[in-house]
Amino acid sequence: MDIPAVFARHRDSQITLSEVRFRRTVPVPDGVTHPLSDIAGRLSHEDRMPLVVVDMNSLCQRYFCEKIMKHLRVRGAYLWMMTYIETADDLFDAFNGNAERIISPYHASLSDDDLADILDVSDSFVPAVYAVSGEGIRRKGRRAPVESILGDLRDMGFYKVCVVDTDSSLSDETWGYIASEHPSAMPFRAVGEAPAGFEDRIVPFRF
Repeated sequence: MDIPAVFARHRDSQITLSEVRFRRTVPVPDGVTHPLSDIAGRLSHEDRMPLVVVDMNSLCQRYFCEKIMKHLRVRGAYLWMMTYIETADDLFDAFNGNAERIISPYHASLSDDDLADILDVSDSFVPAVYAVSGEGIRRKGRRAPVESILGDLRDMGFYKVCVVDTDSSLSDETWGYIASEHPSAMPFRAVGEAPAGFEDRIVPFRF
């Protein structure tokens, strides 16, 4: 299933959507902005499906900010929020909204112990491994093969993961390995075609 994703920002008391480019791991608005109603009016109200809302306020500021959560209402969708979760306390705050699933950068977590606490709180949390220039991002900006980070997350008990290819730099060989060894992974490629071979893929919504 291809799951649509929108990049949302709360500013001047309203939520707007835009296409983005990534500056390393940070999404930056790029192009025309759209009101939230532009996506709400194009969702089927008969067949509800997930919609990933990327919380640009939190991701850009690098801490959890509740502005998007407090004001977001989209009829006809199961909301999955991609935001910035450092600890289990952040996750509790995030689930105070109406999101059914929370996705957050793996590198945002403060430690493996905090990730373990997060998993204890909810199995609806999905860690996202960000890839920049073909390498995965660990905490404090350290780099490692995406395959290595995914293996670490699986050892911790995370079987549903997301891989965010910020600059379309992951090779077809790497995607093939991920599809084979981590079949529940969800690819999210910001630019270009989503890789094949996955049950679920997150795909940027095109206005």
